[in-house]
Amino acid sequence: MPSSLSPAVLPDDLAEVARKLAVIMAGLAGVVAARFLRMPALAGLIVPLWWRLQRVSGRFSKKMVRRVTAAKPRRAAAPRAAARPRKPGVRLPGGKGWLVRVLGYEAAGYGSQLAHLLTDPAMQAAIAEVPGVGRVLRPICRMLAVDWPAVAVAPVVVEPGVAEPELARAEVPMAALRVTDTPAAPELRVKIS
Repeated sequence: MPSSLSPAVLPDDLAEVARKLAVIMAGLAGVVAARFLRMPALAGLIVPLWWRLQRVSGRFSKKMVRRVTAAKPRRAAAPRAAARPRKPGVRLPGGKGWLVRVLGYEAAGYGSQLAHLLTDPAMQAAIAEVPGVGRVLRPICRMLAVDWPAVAVAPVVVEPGVAEPELARAEVPMAALRVTDTPAAPELRVKIS
């Protein structure tokens, strides 16, 4: 796990969630390396997938550290030099649950652990407060066919003193709701020969 700063900076509950995520990702990366070596068609995906899985826990910790230390003002960023073109990399397979289809029960087990971690209240709070967490975890959830949790949106704050208009309930007879002026639908005739 590349982020050694995170446990000291993060609150205890978020540090524990980050540690659990790191353990899940390290175990899954180990399964990928061991099983893909036996599959010659997938051997070229070992390194890119292993790096992606290992980076997830570090990126999660960095997002949480930024959330905790967000009160500090940031310095203005220096202008960047023109980026050199990247070499075309290996594209990982797409589709929901592709890693579970390839690895079977082992990947499904790690997916189950990740699904359980996503139900943790500290993780739910992190997902709701920091949008970058979703960008980090959604691709892994998609690989493992884990449904992304529906996190409640923050409630709308109504200004004090501004009351919502109350709607008066009128007793309307059902006969008044019928529409009688509409033209009849044209008949369709189909000729079968």
